[in-house]
Amino acid sequence: MSFASLADLRNLNVLVLNPADAEGEFLVDHLRRIGCSTVQDWPVPAAAPQDVDVVFLAIEDDARDEIGQFVRNLRKPSPTILAIVSYENPTALQMVLESGALAVIERPIKPFGLLTNLAIARNSWLAQQNMQRDIRKYKRKVFGDKQVARAKVILMAANGATESEAHNEIRQMAMAKQMTIEAVAECIISAEGNLRKTLNRG
Repeated sequence: MSFASLADLRNLNVLVLNPADAEGEFLVDHLRRIGCSTVQDWPVPAAAPQDVDVVFLAIEDDARDEIGQFVRNLRKPSPTILAIVSYENPTALQMVLESGALAVIERPIKPFGLLTNLAIARNSWLAQQNMQRDIRKYKRKVFGDKQVARAKVILMAANGATESEAHNEIRQMAMAKQMTIEAVAECIISAEGNLRKTLNRG
């Protein structure tokens, strides 16, 4: 599993979406002292710049529509989001949940805990990305295994081969053509499908 080091945190591109007040200026200055490349914006824009790694997002009820649009327009994978909250009520909580925030910063904003919350949020984000990557890899493997099994059935039916013989034939074809077994299986399935279409037209 990957973990964010302090050096990684110093190299982050951070977007602070907070009104241009004393707290917003303090947060930007503190993040810059940590070493983050930080910019501030308000009101909430329609979308985040493509190079942003982390977003500190002020949860303001009068900006609910803008926040919703901003979150919907986030690229995939989205940046790491930390919510800034002034109060704890059902509306604010719902906005935090909908934003996908991985940490919450309470007002008044204080220096103590900022780096810790940033590190925790970033590590949670990295864990999510690793999990998504493993899920995609598992899905590809399962799909590939199904394709190979189907290709073996096609060869067994066409040639009267055993499952072991069909598997060896697919493996030999893959080696000869310098392709993966899954790619060869896909070719066999595609060829069988085209043959069926031709026979149906006839």
